[in-house]
Amino acid sequence: MSEPTPRAKHVRHPKLATPARFLFALFLVSTGLMTMMFGVQGYPLPDDPSPFSDFMKALDDTGYIIFWVGLVKFIAGSLLFARRTTPLALLIALPYTVNILLYCIFIANQYLLLGIPDFLCNAFLIYAWFDWYKGCFED
Repeated sequence: MSEPTPRAKHVRHPKLATPARFLFALFLVSTGLMTMMFGVQGYPLPDDPSPFSDFMKALDDTGYIIFWVGLVKFIAGSLLFARRTTPLALLIALPYTVNILLYCIFIANQYLLLGIPDFLCNAFLIYAWFDWYKGCFED
């Protein structure tokens, strides 16, 4: 019997996916560093009472999640710079981007212009690198 030949993996729409990958990486690294700084120094809270300020105050008071979210964003963004680690980085970033989309829709509507493109970029890049994930869905 002959060995099955491995299928070649290719990136869909590479002329669009490559710049999107680098922009998404820059966004994740820079906002990851900023978020870690907020975790250490405290989050700048608005003065007006709102569900957004209440939520952010609760996160700031515990000091727990903000630093770690920033660290995960920084790691995912750093991994995106290398083509070899891009599929892993996109999966690491996926829970963050889904959460940010939901957070922007339900709590912080003023950030929808950041949350929607953030999620869509991650979704597009997962589609572009989908050949690396196909094995997860095969017998």
